[in-house]
Amino acid sequence: MQAIYSDYYPNFLYVDKYRFSHNWVYTPSEVPYALLRYVVSGHAVFTVNDEVCEVEPGDVVYIPQGSMLAGSAKTEVVFISVRFVGSIQYHESQDLLESLWHFPRKHNFSDTPEVEQCFEALYASALTRNTFKMLEIRGYLNLIWAYIAKISPENYDQDDTLEEDRKQMEATFDMTSIKLRAEKSLKHKHDPRITMIVDYIITHPEENLSRQELCDMAGISVSTLRRLFKEQTGKTLFEFIKENKMANAARRLLVTDDPISQIAYDLGYEIPSYFSECFKQIFGVSPQEYRRFAHGI
Repeated sequence: MQAIYSDYYPNFLYVDKYRFSHNWVYTPSEVPYALLRYVVSGHAVFTVNDEVCEVEPGDVVYIPQGSMLAGSAKTEVVFISVRFVGSIQYHESQDLLESLWHFPRKHNFSDTPEVEQCFEALYASALTRNTFKMLEIRGYLNLIWAYIAKISPENYDQDDTLEEDRKQMEATFDMTSIKLRAEKSLKHKHDPRITMIVDYIITHPEENLSRQELCDMAGISVSTLRRLFKEQTGKTLFEFIKENKMANAARRLLVTDDPISQIAYDLGYEIPSYFSECFKQIFGVSPQEYRRFAHGI
């Protein structure tokens, strides 16, 4: 679980600001990505699976990947919608943001203007042509994520009494406790060789390096790579590489008009049909179906 907390982060796909009249209706559809929506003005109703959320200015709504989503406007409504996928894909019916960070379905941030500023800044960054805009976008998305996580009391320990505080302080200097903390820290410490491989995979999605080439790069054996990579990321090397490629493919499908076959070739897939098969394994829909969502919300 420690690896998931450390390595699970949002892979940004797309952001846009939408303005709809009071008669806008969005028919139920399954969304193959996750969504965060900030309501700038107006009132609307978002239905996530069977949960009905009436929203107003300042509300942030979290819509998990794979949800059935419907919507309608009660007045003219404006909202910013951010699409992303998690860096770790779970194929069970488990939402990691809800289980790890206790994300609520909806929360009003009217008293926290920084949240709206982050959404607006993220959207503005996406419109620029700066070479560093993805750094800004990821930074703002992580800040939004942190603001949402902070509102859940489940993410904090309950207040302790003074007597409990005293006992905890004494335990801090107990030799057995010191040894246990040292062992725990060592167990969960990220190996820099694996971190280097992870960073290289993320920044070079187009390459198809073999396991041996990655081992030579990091100076470790195949068996060590296999063991440490799973411990540190919670995924096998093959799973991590495929999911990273598919996250890159998903973003290109949303923000470009590149042919699907070209995206497949650019990501190292010589057979587009195999690329489509891998994509559907991760997102549950074909690349063609996924792209069609770009014209919706």
